[in-house]
Amino acid sequence: MAQNFPNGLGSFYIGMYKLVEDPSSDPVIPWSKSNNGFVMCNEEARIRSKILLRFNCGKLSEFLSELKYYGFTRVKKTDSGKMEFRNEDFVRGQPERLRDMMLKACRKHRAKFKAKEAAKEAAKELQRLQI
Repeated sequence: MAQNFPNGLGSFYIGMYKLVEDPSSDPVIPWSKSNNGFVMCNEEARIRSKILLRFNCGKLSEFLSELKYYGFTRVKKTDSGKMEFRNEDFVRGQPERLRDMMLKACRKHRAKFKAKEAAKEAAKELQRLQI
């Protein structure tokens, strides 16, 4: 299936979408039943060969951090130990929505950065007033 990815889309989003969309990846990382996320198998060797190497992550914890950074939310851990992740804009058959996912993640990071900068400035001002 040919996918039309939006211009300017980050490589992580394209890579994740292609990985989950690829039928040969289904034993390791298939689409979730809701089709707005994916489920990861609980077999470390398969995760390492299919996912971690592809995204240059040495450990599963690094990859999980990347997922959070790029806007995925962990839904649940199933009884079989599988992990499910979702995002309302990571939708099967709708790669054009990945742009919205990326923009929301960027806005979140920008707001977090601005809040940290404001806190630093406030601390400097408090320090100045105490002198």
